[in-house]
Amino acid sequence: MTMHHTPTPPLAGLIEARMRQLNCATAEEFAQEADVSRYAVEALLRGHDAMGIEYTPSLHALVNLSHALRTPAHELLYMLCPDALSATVWTADA
Repeated sequence: MTMHHTPTPPLAGLIEARMRQLNCATAEEFAQEADVSRYAVEALLRGHDAMGIEYTPSLHALVNLSHALRTPAHELLYMLCPDALSATVWTADA
């Protein structure tokens, strides 16, 4: 039996860690804290939306998430889009 390893969505670890720090038990609680939709948080935790399509947050949501996660927005962008120009500069040490 072959086991398939599903990669962890890029922001899932950051979101889960911050949820623990903030004592947010649900995606909805964190969404309220971050001022983004529950849908966005759930999709970022899964790596895709409810229909299985890769999810990319809006710029507004990314900025709000950067505040909630205490991580610069450009770093989140590079985590989501590792092929973006200059992303290798920021992700090489990660």
